[in-house]
Amino acid sequence: MAEKEHTIVPGQPGKCELEYTSIETISDTVSALRASFDVGTMRDVGFRKQQLRALLKGLREDKKDLLDAMYYDLHKSHDEGLYAEYNAVEFEIGQYLDNMDKWLKPNKNALAMEQPAFLLSKSEVRKEPLGVVVIIGAWNYPLRLMMLPAIGAIAAGNTVVLKPSELSPHTALAVESLVTRCMDESVVRVVQGGVTETTVLLKEKFDHYFYTGSGSVGKIVARAAAEHLSGITLELGGKSPAIVHADVSDLVPTATRIMWSKLANSGQTCVATDYLLVHRSVKDKLVPLLVEAVTGMYGKSPRESPDYGRIVNARHWNRIMDMLAATEGTQIAVTNDVPDESELYIPPIIVDGVRPDDALMNDELFGPILPIITYDTLDEAIGLVNSRDQPLSLYVFAKSDSAEAVLSHTRSGVATVNDTMFSLASQTNPFGGVGPSGVGRYHGKFSLDTFSHHRLIMKRPLWFPTPGVDSIRGPPFTGNANSWKTKLGRQLVYPRLWSLSDSVLGKLATLIPFWRLLATIPGFVRALIQSKPIVQCKNN
Repeated sequence: MAEKEHTIVPGQPGKCELEYTSIETISDTVSALRASFDVGTMRDVGFRKQQLRALLKGLREDKKDLLDAMYYDLHKSHDEGLYAEYNAVEFEIGQYLDNMDKWLKPNKNALAMEQPAFLLSKSEVRKEPLGVVVIIGAWNYPLRLMMLPAIGAIAAGNTVVLKPSELSPHTALAVESLVTRCMDESVVRVVQGGVTETTVLLKEKFDHYFYTGSGSVGKIVARAAAEHLSGITLELGGKSPAIVHADVSDLVPTATRIMWSKLANSGQTCVATDYLLVHRSVKDKLVPLLVEAVTGMYGKSPRESPDYGRIVNARHWNRIMDMLAATEGTQIAVTNDVPDESELYIPPIIVDGVRPDDALMNDELFGPILPIITYDTLDEAIGLVNSRDQPLSLYVFAKSDSAEAVLSHTRSGVATVNDTMFSLASQTNPFGGVGPSGVGRYHGKFSLDTFSHHRLIMKRPLWFPTPGVDSIRGPPFTGNANSWKTKLGRQLVYPRLWSLSDSVLGKLATLIPFWRLLATIPGFVRALIQSKPIVQCKNN
């Protein structure tokens, strides 16, 4: 490992001069990783572990640089950077080092117990690497959303191209420094750049495309994957609602958890509460609690709080302000601050009396604005959710029966009852969208599954069954001499399951161990007597 060099220097958010990768070298980068994979560089699981340990060592050495970088890009405090990004990456590496041997072990099935035709056969499902994968990260969580899938891809045995977001240039540079210093260039390489470089990169053939970001770019990535008939994972977003029903047990933690998810990273989180659906009977009690939750976390002037973030750039600042200017809802005074473009600052803003067709309801907000829609019946709230694309996340604050009614009649990538995006910290569970909010899943073992091909390997003896019985697989099927094939074929290959038995006696018979094998014995004996091989042996 090379001597560590600190690459991050103090500066203003978004002012880092990120050196883009030369377009002419992108194809060579991908080809080099393809050649590395083809010669079996990643075949050895021990080598994969060594790469993950090197990444962990470098991650710890670069901890301050990485946290500084996220602060310069997003005004993300070191505490939030640790909590939401750095710790998640460190934990994920630990998960793999502890569990990847077990997760990579082939799954073996007892075939003959279910289908007697596979007696004396062996089968296993191996988890094999896909090849060369590309991971395109997002600017809002520039460390977490880049490195979590990369860890799974490397553990699965792939070579990887990383494409950090150019909108978080300090972190993009820090990630490149970390990866190139600590990891083998035959395993992972970084491509930096904007639209032009990404467009060129997507023309290359990859065996899996992993993208986190907007739906519009997700469609471009999907078309690139389709061109090569390759796998794809899209982690997108959408308008994730929180429903607060009349029977919610406690409004105080409800308000705190909603506003925490709304304002973390200044609202620039794909699973943040995008809008709030509140039952009319509790709305007037909840709104003051939402305001108290804001001031409790950030004070009356979040601008002065070291824990409150900024909007990533002027384009997004203006996008949010344009939506706010167009709303017909009532803005509630939450803090003493006003928006300031020079600092890319927007204070927390709650907007009451919002209609479903309001300007704030057209697209994902991705900012510290919380629209409130009031409803009268749970069916009405469910209908409002279902009138839109499936969200990445859905939050329900209600008693069990009401919450289950919402879960049973809606669709979303993930759902949480009586909490918000804290569920994202559960890295032993799958995370991913559905429909317009995403395709595929990852985190922990599920990342390994995403970046692996589950390959069936079956081994069968040539001597069993006998050539005559083996003739059951092919014509001729007609005539008395071949009548045994149809009946025995079903018994051997697709035996009747107990749930398909028509009689009580038949169901009782299924309680006998190995009953499927026993049921085939009469037909098997008959086949031995009547059958003859498809191909006859001839004497020279």
